[in-house]
Amino acid sequence: MIDYQKNSLIVLPHLDDEFALIPIIKKFTSISNKNLTFIYCAEKNNNENLKKIRREENKKALDTLDCQKGQVIYLNDFFPVDDLELIDSSSEIYYFIKSFLNKNKFKQIITLSFEGGHPDHDSLALIINKISDRDKSFNIFFVPAYNSRRTFMIPVSVFRPLKSQLQFFTKENFQSFFWVDALKIAIIYKSERLAFIKLLPFILFKLFFSKSIYISHLIQVESVDWEESLSLRRYSVKWHTIIKKINNL
Repeated sequence: MIDYQKNSLIVLPHLDDEFALIPIIKKFTSISNKNLTFIYCAEKNNNENLKKIRREENKKALDTLDCQKGQVIYLNDFFPVDDLELIDSSSEIYYFIKSFLNKNKFKQIITLSFEGGHPDHDSLALIINKISDRDKSFNIFFVPAYNSRRTFMIPVSVFRPLKSQLQFFTKENFQSFFWVDALKIAIIYKSERLAFIKLLPFILFKLFFSKSIYISHLIQVESVDWEESLSLRRYSVKWHTIIKKINNL
């Protein structure tokens, strides 16, 4: 499981994706907010005003989680990483993170899982996994955000893996109401109000009825039915577009 005493790197596809890691982040900051560093990848570079607003919201969200501002890196300050096109910057992301790890000697990386939920999530998971395959000096942890698993009448699932991936995940338990900050984050990100309204039922369920989070040490590409994935059906991203660039890293 995650060691909350060790210096750790959280790498996220977008500003706001920390919503899926709330209990983990809060447990880190309850011990020491010096143990965490964040790297955020893709942003809407075609809209500078929105980009500025999102960064302000992100800083406010991380302040709410007791994270120091100096521990946050936006890759777009170094090279372009566009929203929904993270895979096009895969080489730059790979070498930046690999170099950053070598310089800072992190013992753990935490990121979102490969689950066919969003092409940027999937691409980043594969990039981090590729780094891990070539460097065994740190542990890696994957956490689900959302995917195409049906939840009752809702055609998506949030905070839990696909059924085909359950065997790869374990649950880590936390205190009651440890998910309350996910609700605070949803309120802070006004620029993503519609998206968080859709997430609200899942956040409320976690808040009142769950004390756990799913965590995996690995990803299994074959466990995702890409034809049924949200990455294809919602975002029209084909599998070979991603895998070809990952294989070239």
